[in-house]
Amino acid sequence: MRDPRCAPGSGSLGPVFFAGGLALAGCDGRPPIAPSTGVTAPAVSACPLGRAVATDGHQRLALIVGVGRYRNPGITTLRGAPEDARRFYQLLTGPGGYGFPKENVCLLLDQDATTARVREALTAALVERAGPEDTAVFYYAGHGSQARDLNGDEPDGQDETFLFHDARSDGVADFTDDELNPLLARLAAKTRHAVVVLDSCNSGTAARGPEAGTYVARFQPPAEPAGAGAASPAPEAGAGWVPEDLPGLVLFTAASDGTSALERAGRGIFTDALLRTLSEVGGRPLTYAQAARQVVPQVAAQSPQVPYFQGDLGGPVFANTSRARPLAWEVTAVGPEVALAGPPLPGMGPGAELRLYAGNATGAELRDPRSAKATLVVRSTTGLNAQAVVTSRPAGAPAVDQGDVAVLVRPGDDALRLSVRLRPTAEEGGLPEERARALRAGIEADAEARLAVEPTAGAGDFELSLGEGGAVVLRGPENTVRNAYGDDGQVPRSLWQHARQRALLQLRGEGGGDFTDNDTLTVQLVPAPTQGPCARGRWEQARPGEEQVVPLCHRWQVQVGLAREAPGPLLVGGVVLSTDGGMLGFPADGRSVRLRPGERVTFNAPKETFLGTPPLGVRDHVIVFGSQETNPVPWPLLTDTAVTRAAGPAPAGLYRVLDRYLRPGGRGAARPVEEADDTTWTLSHLTLRVVAAAAPPGPAAGPSGAWARGRPEDVCDPDAGCPPP
Repeated sequence: MRDPRCAPGSGSLGPVFFAGGLALAGCDGRPPIAPSTGVTAPAVSACPLGRAVATDGHQRLALIVGVGRYRNPGITTLRGAPEDARRFYQLLTGPGGYGFPKENVCLLLDQDATTARVREALTAALVERAGPEDTAVFYYAGHGSQARDLNGDEPDGQDETFLFHDARSDGVADFTDDELNPLLARLAAKTRHAVVVLDSCNSGTAARGPEAGTYVARFQPPAEPAGAGAASPAPEAGAGWVPEDLPGLVLFTAASDGTSALERAGRGIFTDALLRTLSEVGGRPLTYAQAARQVVPQVAAQSPQVPYFQGDLGGPVFANTSRARPLAWEVTAVGPEVALAGPPLPGMGPGAELRLYAGNATGAELRDPRSAKATLVVRSTTGLNAQAVVTSRPAGAPAVDQGDVAVLVRPGDDALRLSVRLRPTAEEGGLPEERARALRAGIEADAEARLAVEPTAGAGDFELSLGEGGAVVLRGPENTVRNAYGDDGQVPRSLWQHARQRALLQLRGEGGGDFTDNDTLTVQLVPAPTQGPCARGRWEQARPGEEQVVPLCHRWQVQVGLAREAPGPLLVGGVVLSTDGGMLGFPADGRSVRLRPGERVTFNAPKETFLGTPPLGVRDHVIVFGSQETNPVPWPLLTDTAVTRAAGPAPAGLYRVLDRYLRPGGRGAARPVEEADDTTWTLSHLTLRVVAAAAPPGPAAGPSGAWARGRPEDVCDPDAGCPPP
């Protein structure tokens, strides 16, 4: 009941949920102290459900749910889900966040996130409080699943479900999409700014156990078998949470196409990518569409899961058009090293590179290297505090000072290294001890692999084991075969390539007010002018930036355009990344390709025409870069070894910075402070899939990853059937 001291209109926040029970908010509108725990929100649940506070003429409302511990001991524990919810709460309510008053945000964690409480909070925190111009956000991190469809509204015969804390215990069933969608329909009818973010999945693929893999799937098998006659999952299995006909509703979900939403080291892969993207600011408000395109490669760097985005993505994120400060770290002390403090940020660790800006910098200044005081590299960090060194400074830049803002521009070494488990002999498919020792020695002897690859007997991101015929095979986080090796000597370089892809996919441009990633440069795949006789099916042209479906055996090329609004010409190049680790840079002959605003170019020189080959349905990536004419970068060399790069001219400017970034462990070491790279640059990204348009010619496809889609046609002859290597 309401505190009798709080008269109507006194500003009471109403009931507030805390770990251990129900507490009452104070009449002054401030959150109460958590009973007996001594911990205040967001370390524990805090759920004010009274009158919301308006800011800028409208209300910003949110319900954030994170469930990692379950009453039913048979449900897998998720270490990262509650922490992801806390971090999302910080993004909405904290300094540099999106301006959500804490009075308007309901945070339910673990034992407080029961099915009944979440159901009540969806109604009380969002539906009943929302008005026409208000922003309402529902975020959930935890297990998803499926249940038998009992009302016939699901094409695949399965309802999508959430597992809240008490699911599958004491007679409490999963929370189904049949329950969620009517509430979302009511919410969408009241406001056109409704957003749903789900770091969970409703279908799962095989994953290695916790003793073998570093990833945990946020999917729990259905509580009961689907039964005979149940339909197969729909192609967009992960996209079925929310109907597509709710006007104005935006949905971001962590996994689709039957892939699993994964967490690693206590952090959701999808939430990490989302927070890194939404933490930043630029010259213009970030739209949902721009955020979606930035999230995809960051997720791909760590996981095979495929995020899904739905709704009106053209609007600004959380309807915030005035946000001018990022979620960033600040300088707390200056000495031989620079002391920093700030919120937990994805990628913040030893070796992370940060740009340092004056404490009063805002907006596009904070993505513009020309405005930076210095570049820092983190030497050590606790997660909330760090020690860093200055590695470069512009000539004449002001001194580093307390209160300066440090913005993460490239993640630390831990985000780039690849841990690889060598399956023990005692397990099926395990490596004989002598062979495992030889593989370890080969990795250590490879100058590139030993920096980027960490072999382990414990859990690993990837795993080496024995396949058919005793060949070594490499499995990815999703437990499917990425590579099969005819020679063990191929393993170190292949692992290095997978680690290099992880690094390249995490790159972000620094465009300042000049350029916007995935906008200034447009990229699309186009069919080559001539096709071989094995090409089947019709090429359906995707719009720039959208995923391109490539019919099997079709030749294709990369086309790049520079927006008319760009302030000047750019030098452009790029890289094709295959899921088997293969990488091919372009322009392949090292020529300089210059684009003026409004111009387009198709890369069609020798070795720049590619071919759609098996495996089918997996996603590869194309990244295109643009740099200023005064700061050229030989982009294809970024896919090559340091030895190859060292054979050319000494790297300078942006090339020097990126060259150092690609070598874990080399940043932050004692060296003279260099002159800073001070030009803006940008990039764009898209994905592609090869699909069967007819029966494939020649031999059948081998295991996933055995053939590279990024294989130039002069290496793989389509008329000869493209036999596997």
